Amino acid sequence: MKQAVTYLALLIFFFACGQSKQKNEAAVDVDLGSITKIEEQPNGVQVALNFIKGYIGSGLSADEWVASCGMVTESFKAEYKRMVDQAWKEDPELGLGFDPIFDAQDYPDEGFELSSYDEKEGYVHLKWINFYEFELILKVVEEDGKWLVDGSGRINIPEEMLEQ
Repeated sequence: MKQAVTYLALLIFFFACGQSKQKNEAAVDVDLGSITKIEEQPNGVQVALNFIKGYIGSGLSADEWVASCGMVTESFKAEYKRMVDQAWKEDPELGLGFDPIFDAQDYPDEGFELSSYDEKEGYVHLKWINFYEFELILKVVEEDGKWLVDGSGRINIPEEMLEQ
């Protein structure tokens, strides 16, 4: 009888660990909503979506990810660092208190939907699925034939665009 209980306990333990792993993997593999094939989007939208998906799934801190990211401009990296450094100087315990890439404290588990893309100005607007009051704005630019993210959330996005 003890052997059966032990076996059952081990079975439940391994099953529970497997479920936890699957749940974590699903949280990292963010569904981008109605955008099923990133490759079929215009170049500016494609790089914006790859940027967000890479950021969420990287497993790195925001500082590490931005510093090592090849999808952003040097201007993006410099503004991110300036913003974070200034926040730590002003409040050594809290820093910014939010993620400047999302201009929020969190991101949607359900993913994003493309709201609009202004090809002329390079602004990509993503809506959070199931939370339509929030929109993430990214700015993309082409430098030397390569599309890069130059703004996201609070980084290099004009204040008047964030207040809309």
